[in-house]
Amino acid sequence: MREFLRNLSLCFAAGCFGGLCYALGLWAMGHHGFTHWVGVDIAPRLSNAYLYQRIVWGGICGLVFLLPWRRSWLTRGFFLSLIPAGILLLLLLPMRGYGIGALRLGMLTPLVIVLACAIGGIAASGLLRAQGK
Repeated sequence: MREFLRNLSLCFAAGCFGGLCYALGLWAMGHHGFTHWVGVDIAPRLSNAYLYQRIVWGGICGLVFLLPWRRSWLTRGFFLSLIPAGILLLLLLPMRGYGIGALRLGMLTPLVIVLACAIGGIAASGLLRAQGK
């Protein structure tokens, strides 16, 4: 039981770190004009509310790292990041009125979301690797 709680805590903390990296990555893409360059209307403002929400949800999404995975940490981070990306593109953003895949924000919105989630997933996976998990 103690080992499970340790793993649960590590995965949640790594997910929080991944959520922070996701938020900063998406903000940086908007701030430096990448999203505008690819025709996507996403440019979040960096604020406490923006960061807090993504850090908490990142921690929750970090629990997917409890799944057994025998491949490299880089591959694990990328492929497990597709789960929150799918939830964003197929559930959360359509519920906010942006359509399936949030295509109303631009045709390359799925690419931007997958890229931002991959930044967070790989960062979280790297942190777990550094902790020996």
